[in-house]
Parts: sequence; structure tokens; C-alpha cells
Amino acid sequence: MPVALRSDIVKRVRSLIGNNTLEPGARVNESQLSVRLGISRTPLREALSSLEGEGLVRSEHERGFFVAPLSSQEVREIYPIGRELDLLALRTIRRHRAETLRELRNLNRALLKAKHNAEQARTIDTSFHRTLIGGCPNKRLLAIVAPIQASMERYERLYMRDENDIKRSCGHHDRIIVALERDDIDAASAALADNWNYGFERILQQLEHTPLTP
Repeated sequence: MPVALRSDIVKRVRSLIGNNTLEPGARVNESQLSVRLGISRTPLREALSSLEGEGLVRSEHERGFFVAPLSSQEVREIYPIGRELDLLALRTIRRHRAETLRELRNLNRALLKAKHNAEQARTIDTSFHRTLIGGCPNKRLLAIVAPIQASMERYERLYMRDENDIKRSCGHHDRIIVALERDDIDAASAALADNWNYGFERILQQLEHTPLTP
């Protein structure tokens, strides 16, 4: 199977896991999924095996594939990686264009308006971060970032359930934008790190059922 096709199938299945179409802990019905994707079961199994390597699915002997359940351990593993990659990508951008900064402001305003709609807020927040680092000239770095972002999507839903957390994220985003307008990459990086760290702690609180504080 061509590499591009294999990569596309992996990306599509990863997206179904990220948006919870394939729910955490659920058994993957290979027959139904292959029909849905319009592919045979052989390339689907190859894609699932690749995603097992990413930790998104697990296989059981004679039982097939299962979507990995949500876990605080996974968050502790992937969020620090995502944060450092995001920061690295941000620092490789020599200067954000004026139109990019306007788009970031528009996305942040839209995020605040979506504070009562967790799924919409998650989608907008993802767009904000992709736009923020979209000008990174290192395409290999962006290719590494993409699957990490996808792995975190299902956890972002926990974070976006609380409108106070969305408001806090908007505050972090504002600091990032203001710093970029001043060409202060150190301040922008600090604000981005704060955004990541806050989300990391809040999601762990959600998963571990500890009291949430604004």
C-alpha cells in the first residue's frame, strides 16, 4: 500500500478517536469501520497497528483492537511533549504577520463566545494553536506536532467543559498575542507555557476526580 494512502488512513482513524466517534475503551468494530472509511480490513488493521504504537489503541489476542481508555498517565506523557514542541515551533517563527495576529484575535474572541459549547470551544482552541505555529518554517517539526495534537483532542473535551477554564485560556491567549505584537518572543513563550501548564493541571484534576478550583 502506498505510504501516502497508509498515512491518510491513520490520520482518519486518529481523527475518529480524537473526536470520540470511537469512544475510549470501546472495541473497534473492524467490519463497520472499514465500510465507513471505504477501505478493506487489511489496510485498516495496518493503521490500527500504527495507532497502537502511538498509544491510542491496544490489541488483545483473539479479541481485536480497543480504543485506549483515558488516563492520567497518558496526559503526563503527552502534554509535556506537546508543550515543548509548541514552544519550539513558536520560537522558530521570525515574526508573525499582521494578518495572522488579526486571525488569532478573531479566534480568541470566538473562543470566548463559545464558552457554553465545549465541542465548539475545543475546535476553536485547536485552530488558535495551529494558527499560532502555522508559520513555523520547520515542516518536519509541524509533522511531529500534528499527531500529538490529535492525541490530546479527547482530553481537551474535559478542559472545555468549564467556562471558567475557557476564560482563563482566553486570558493566556491575549497575553500571547500582545507579546507577539511587541515582537517579544520571550513573553509570548512564557504565556504559551502558562496556557499549557494550566490545561495540563486542570485535565489531571478532571481525570483524578479532585476538586476543581478556578
